[in-house]
This record gives sequence, structure tokens and C-alpha cells, in this order.
Amino acid sequence: MTFSNIAIQQVYDVMKTSAPSILDPAKVRAAGRYNAKHARRIGWSHHWSGVCRVLGITVGYLSAEDFSQYVAQFQTAKSLKPDGMLGPNTWRRMRADAMLVLQTVAMPDWLPRKAPQKSAIKGISVEAINLDAPWMAIALDEQETHWRNHDGTNIAEGDSRVDEGYFEACPYMGGNAWELAEQHKRKIDNRHWCAAFVNYCLHTAGYSHTGSAGAFSFKQTKRWRFRALSEPTRGCVIVMEHNTKGWDHVAFLDDVGDLPSDPKGDIDASKYKGFTLLGGNQGGDTVISKGFGNWTLFAAKDLQGNKSPYLFPITGADEANCNVELPTAGPHYCGEQWQ
Repeated sequence: MTFSNIAIQQVYDVMKTSAPSILDPAKVRAAGRYNAKHARRIGWSHHWSGVCRVLGITVGYLSAEDFSQYVAQFQTAKSLKPDGMLGPNTWRRMRADAMLVLQTVAMPDWLPRKAPQKSAIKGISVEAINLDAPWMAIALDEQETHWRNHDGTNIAEGDSRVDEGYFEACPYMGGNAWELAEQHKRKIDNRHWCAAFVNYCLHTAGYSHTGSAGAFSFKQTKRWRFRALSEPTRGCVIVMEHNTKGWDHVAFLDDVGDLPSDPKGDIDASKYKGFTLLGGNQGGDTVISKGFGNWTLFAAKDLQGNKSPYLFPITGADEANCNVELPTAGPHYCGEQWQ
């Protein structure tokens, strides 16, 4: 062992003795495996120095198990489930602070430096795919707003049960376009607003959307601009149908769970566990992140011919045509416009 390795090992030994002891050995091993596997997909490995600062870690050379103990300590302080897994819920609680820190702490060996090559999709880089999706921040803000307005009932205020802005991002529904003046009546009459929510979030973030209040509009190749990814990635649009009741739904992938890589076609979600979707009109007619079981996730082809149920939005700014009057972060493509 060289002198430098001896010094590093001494630092590591100090970290092992000073790390919290919240999780038992079995749980800490499971958390370590989860964090190493999902760090890049969730996005926090890009902000390792900031994560260390938030967790109170002073050096980056520590094991995945010790890191999980620090995560569990943070979760306990924030009244989260102390499982040691830095998943989407925990990441969103520390993200704002972690992203303010420049990279100064070396990443440990158990964090991946490169994404799998099969994640590369034409027209979008691996790094861009794995960065946080800006529309997810908008969806999370809407989730918090809904819960503040519900008074514990899980029902949003008013007959519409939905913020009127959602349907303003949808000039089209049920095979018909309608005049802008009709939007409020249409909003009240329609109780299925999952697609309106997705349209609203994408429009506000400046990304392509279908402009339709129909969930299945998002599996139509020419209605909006997206990349069909081979890897399940947080922020992907998921279009699905209940296996027995025939309900259709669309929402954003929040936690990838154990969804498969490169499915090439539809997915029977009942075979997989741990994935959650963040969306509207779900979990008590509100905005929430929750798991789904007995559903089929539909695959769609992008304009490059890639087919997958993991639909990652892009802006389509080179053919921007959206005339929705709601504020947006930038020009983008929309499948339908107001008449």
C-alpha cells in the first residue's frame, strides 16, 4: 500500500467511526445498493459536493453504506422515512441547497462516472437525459399547492376540482377543438384532468406538449416532440391503461423502481415494483406521487423511430408554434393551438 493510499484509508477509517448508526446492517446494505444504482437516474450524483454539505459529510471518500447512514440521519431530521435511500422524495428536500455548491469533493468509487451507452439517444446526450427535468419542479410546486388548498380533504377548491390553468394548456379534447371562451365550461364539465396537468407543466417549462386533454394523445408520435428512451428516467411521460377497468392515464415518472431497460414495447406494470408516477387526478383527485400496479404502460415511437414507453419531452423549439397564453419558459412545439 502506497503512502497516499494509507492516508486515504486513514481518512476513511475516521469516517467509518464518525458515521451515524441509524440503520441496521441489512437495511444499510440495501440502501447502499439502491443509492449506487439510482444516483445518476435521480440526478443527485451530478451535485455530489452539495449533497455532502447538506448531509454534513466533510470528505467524499466513504462507503455506500456509511453514506446511507448520513441519508437516514437527514431523513429523520426532515420527518421522512429513514431508509437511507436518496430517492426522489429525499432529493427534492435537499436539491435546492445541494445545487448551490460547486464541485470540490471527490466522488467515491461506488458512484458511476458514466451512464450506460445504451442510454444514448439520437439528438440528446446521456448527460442531458440524466439531469433533472425542469417540468418536474413545476409538478412538485403544484403538488404542494394542492395540499395547501385541500384542508385535509384531498379535494381541490371549487366545482372544477382543478386549477383552471391546466385546461388553458389544452385547446383540444375528445376529437374536437374549442374556442378559448369555452375553456372554463369545458374545465368544469370534464373530471379527467391528468393530461391537462401534464400539458400545463410541460408548457410552463417551455417543452413540447400535445395540447390535448386526452391521455392517449401523448402516445401519438406526431402530436408532440419527445425522445423514446431505452432507460427509465425520472421525468419521462408515461401513458397507460388499467388492465381490467380500461381507464387511461398519463403522468410523469418520479421513481424508476425496478422498471426494465430497453423494453422495446408495452410493459405490464403488475410485474414490476417500486416505481411511482407524479401526476394530476390521481390519489384522491389531487396531485401526488404514487405507485401503480395493474396497468399497461404503452410504448410510442419518436420521430427518429425509437420505440419505448419512456417518453422524454424535448422543446421542439425549431418548429415552435404554441399559442397558449399561459406563461412559458420558452418557445416550443404544441400539437394543437387555440382557434
